[in-house]
Amino acid sequence: MNPLHRSVDSPYPVPVAEVAVREFEVAAPPTTAHHAAVRPEVRSDSVRGSLVGLGDGRRWGWWGPVDRDVAARAPGLLHAAFPRLPAAADPATFARRLRRATRHAHTGLLSLTVGALELAMWDLAGRRAELPVWALLAERAARTSVPAYATCFGVSAGSARAAAVMEDVAEDFPVQKWQPDVLAAGAFERTAEFVARRGPGRLAVDFLGTWDPDNVRVACRPLSGALAWVEEPYHPDEVDRASSGEFGAPHAAGEHCYGVADAAQLRAGHVDVWQPDAVFCGGMSSLLQLVRAAAEAGAVCSPHGGGLLPALHLAVLGEPIATIELHLLLEPRRCAHLATPPRVDGGELDVPCAPGWSGDIRTDIADG
Repeated sequence: MNPLHRSVDSPYPVPVAEVAVREFEVAAPPTTAHHAAVRPEVRSDSVRGSLVGLGDGRRWGWWGPVDRDVAARAPGLLHAAFPRLPAAADPATFARRLRRATRHAHTGLLSLTVGALELAMWDLAGRRAELPVWALLAERAARTSVPAYATCFGVSAGSARAAAVMEDVAEDFPVQKWQPDVLAAGAFERTAEFVARRGPGRLAVDFLGTWDPDNVRVACRPLSGALAWVEEPYHPDEVDRASSGEFGAPHAAGEHCYGVADAAQLRAGHVDVWQPDAVFCGGMSSLLQLVRAAAEAGAVCSPHGGGLLPALHLAVLGEPIATIELHLLLEPRRCAHLATPPRVDGGELDVPCAPGWSGDIRTDIADG
């Protein structure tokens, strides 16, 4: 069954005539594009990346930025699934056909390529209809805005500024996420003071799947019951080994799901907060199934920021997404190729109004 149920007339199927990869380099976004709390840490180096595009002969749909190795696989994978172009494709089943074009497209770099192509397809569909993607699937938005949580990576928890950053971010966002140095000896006292001042559930810690779980337990024990969640305390291959409540905080994982089948591992590991990424898991249709699987498992779903735009459009449709990750230092750079980046008002993401995911890409990289 098609997991996306359209309630309005939409331009399906979408004709695909061309596939393209664009390498780009643009100036860093202005400092003012970032939340005021992190502006002293903003990078000034140029933004480089790759875009994957699909064209119907007149218009283009794009997704990016993605790693060059991911983008480079896009033409071959598309032609394996659609040997003759132009061809007609339904965005809702497009990823499934791409995955079945080769036995190895269900994981790793090829899964990311599937995701990039599928998201470019949705962008093309929106541009053809001159509608945001969510409006291809519903007559009206189910929400007026969507809450985000803030990721503060790039700010040193040991710096003199850390306490002020925590407080400033807390004014706008219900949860902020830091790397494990926030629990280190030189930073723990101010972290504990913040938690005591702001109350439980306002601070999350991401262990990036690189720590031994025993060491995670030791690091988190002094703040047991106070953390919003403990993210990736296990390597992605070992999530199913987790026990419920073992870290004294909700267990968050799922960024590295490469498809719907990986939901079984999250359920087996009693994961409380699911964090799928639309690019990693193979596109919006796959993301939607993981969002709904989280709800069926009784878990909270807070998608990873690498797929912010697809998660935002699904949330606007009323899908059970609690919050979306907003990386305060990275997100403006991830959107540097867009002419109209998504708007953030305080800790809320505005409903997209531009065609496709977020309107046009910049004219200096759009020609093709």
